Amino acid sequence: MNHTENTQNQWTKDLALYIQHLVSPDGRDTFESTPLLAEKLYELSSYKEGDTLLDLGCGWGKSLAPFVPHFKELIGVDMSVENLDRAKAIYQAQPNVRFEQGKIQELNLPAQSVDVMITALALHQIPLEEFYGVCQKLHTILKNEGELLMADELILFNPEENIPLFDSVYRYLLANTTPKAVYEQYIKPYLEEGHKYTFEEMKENTPPEYQFHALIEVETLLATAGFKVKEVVEVTPFFGFLKIVKS
Repeated sequence: MNHTENTQNQWTKDLALYIQHLVSPDGRDTFESTPLLAEKLYELSSYKEGDTLLDLGCGWGKSLAPFVPHFKELIGVDMSVENLDRAKAIYQAQPNVRFEQGKIQELNLPAQSVDVMITALALHQIPLEEFYGVCQKLHTILKNEGELLMADELILFNPEENIPLFDSVYRYLLANTTPKAVYEQYIKPYLEEGHKYTFEEMKENTPPEYQFHALIEVETLLATAGFKVKEVVEVTPFFGFLKIVKS
């Protein structure tokens, strides 16, 4: 086993602590947070209790669990009705937890009404051209002293300065995050052995829904919307935890 294989095997082991590959209620492959991921979000939070918490792209609501006893109101938002049905069943005995179906940009919440926002394995699915609008909405409803806690797939290094690492990460993510049938039929046969793929090539040749965002891109958009990244906790070069606050 070569160095690259050893490294990628370690990535798989590290990710398994935080991400679980499941089949969603509507039959799709999905990646859900583990209890450890939820606990890490709570650990990262400056708020150990509060009035209102918002979970963006909540899925089955697994990331909410450690926060439920400590917040007066918790709101989960997701596009999938099937996911929300599962989440509602899980939290039916918790009167302080409710769920809404729809886009983040369309949330009907008062300005500066949310103490903490959390999001796990969701924001990377938003195209960069829509990300600024999402950030503007979040900036409006988050309290001035509030924070956004994020656990997600994100290139945490500068991909243009470390091409060999990006190539390894890119190949790994394509093989492990795209639907298997799509990867085997439309991606794997066209990957060139011995070629070092660059971030620019990824942008040029990969459909938007399968592209991977870099932290340096996201930081720029966040800054434009009035946010800054206060803390980064790296798990792998492409997955970690971010604490984001108003600038």
